[in-house]
Amino acid sequence: MSIFSTLLTSTISTTETNEQGDDRSSSTEVEVQRRPRRGGKGGHHKREEPTSLAELQACPLAVNCFQYMSCLQFCERLAQIQYHRELARLFVLHLHDGQVTRAGVNFVLSPEEISEATEIPNVGEVWPKRKMLDYVYFEPYIRPAFMSHLSGVFPFRFLWGEYAPIMRLIMHYFTCEGRFSQVFSYHIRLLMHFT
Repeated sequence: MSIFSTLLTSTISTTETNEQGDDRSSSTEVEVQRRPRRGGKGGHHKREEPTSLAELQACPLAVNCFQYMSCLQFCERLAQIQYHRELARLFVLHLHDGQVTRAGVNFVLSPEEISEATEIPNVGEVWPKRKMLDYVYFEPYIRPAFMSHLSGVFPFRFLWGEYAPIMRLIMHYFTCEGRFSQVFSYHIRLLMHFT
């Protein structure tokens, strides 16, 4: 939702007072309503929107990697803009086939539009979310004891401790997956891109 929030605020200027006064935390949780899941152990789906740079600044590796990949300015803008909780929720709930119409305004999501709104360059390899990655690429990021237990989705605890903070930040800022207890193959691809 971070990217969606930026798209919304870059198109429509809205302000919202902070319900908690001046005491702002590093993230705000948004519960996304979903159909009940059948089986699986993915955990409750919730989004934690970054509202300050505190968590990012606590991870120098992430700051350096995000800056090198021209993404740090997006994170800084997101902290300045904040996000409109209800508008972002409505946006996501009404997102169908890459577009949303709210209040007579039609938002079309494309890689070009997202790149323009976020000011993150749209360059490099296209990597579909469900494309599998050869497990040999996982080795630098996964503890050896867990390599034989890998699949397309695996528990967050399989990651080496040094990569956990940057992975969590990638999930916060750049993906829309709200199950932070799981790592998907595309998360590893993003981690490879940043490190």
